[in-house]
Amino acid sequence: MEAQEQFSILLVDDDLTIVRVLNSILSNFSPVRFADSGRLALKLARDSTPDLVLLDVDMPELNGFEVCKAFKADPALREVPIIFITGHENAQLEAKGIELGASDFISKPLHAPLVLARVRTYQRLKTLSETMRGAVKIDFLTGALTRRELEKALTQEWLRSKRSAAPLSLLLADIQSFAAYNTAHGDGKGDDCLRSVAAALRSVARRPADALGRYAGGQFALLLPNTNAKNASHVAQRAIDVVGELRLPDAEPTGHDRVALSVAGACFTSTRAPGTDADATSVPTDLISAAESALIGAKRAAGRPVNVIDIGGKDRRLLRANRT
Repeated sequence: MEAQEQFSILLVDDDLTIVRVLNSILSNFSPVRFADSGRLALKLARDSTPDLVLLDVDMPELNGFEVCKAFKADPALREVPIIFITGHENAQLEAKGIELGASDFISKPLHAPLVLARVRTYQRLKTLSETMRGAVKIDFLTGALTRRELEKALTQEWLRSKRSAAPLSLLLADIQSFAAYNTAHGDGKGDDCLRSVAAALRSVARRPADALGRYAGGQFALLLPNTNAKNASHVAQRAIDVVGELRLPDAEPTGHDRVALSVAGACFTSTRAPGTDADATSVPTDLISAAESALIGAKRAAGRPVNVIDIGGKDRRLLRANRT
């Protein structure tokens, strides 16, 4: 028996003979659900969004066109492809279905090879769409999250931190004089530098919940859930040390003999104490702003201690971890 392919299909037809034939043709796909009315089809789809709908045009109560219109009016269902099944070969009918948002038509009587070919087309389109969405989330050069995805992760972790009272830290790491590095060594070497630094940063933040993002040009961000300011500063120092050990040539011969990082950040520690408003008024962008401010200070004071600002407590203290 062949393994079933995970591709959710909803069959909608009031003729159970047609449903049985389609179910047999599509036996290698899972799950395959069926509805004998438009109303039941909408309920099943809203309970669990299908990857594809095969929809009969001629049904009592709600016909196929009305069901299709309802799908396209629902934000959660509008992207689901719909293939109409009809016993009428009519150009006007097909044009109406396409105008309503249908993706394709299959005529009765059903031919198994044609049905399978159409279904596999939409299965491939789904795979391609998921691949493209994944690519948008990842910076293609370094494999780090894009800034947008990093900010989405920050929002999720921020809410989790407020619920659990666990600390949340954000580090920003800037490759010193990266623009000059690109000019001196060329874009190819610049790309190699970015990939090497990204790999080094992953090596110091390896927990499953830790996230590395490409923040801008030569800047990266490390999102560190359940990490207080003191521990975040230790991670920052390790990042500086590991990148220094790469011994990538510096941009200017008269400067450092290797690429160096400026690293600083901020930590949010939820108070969850009656009478305090730090949690109520603070938002994720506060952590970003504090980290950016700390990084500016770190770049101006090269060689000074790593700064991680705690923005959660009443005192909003500035913590420092001495470099070795």
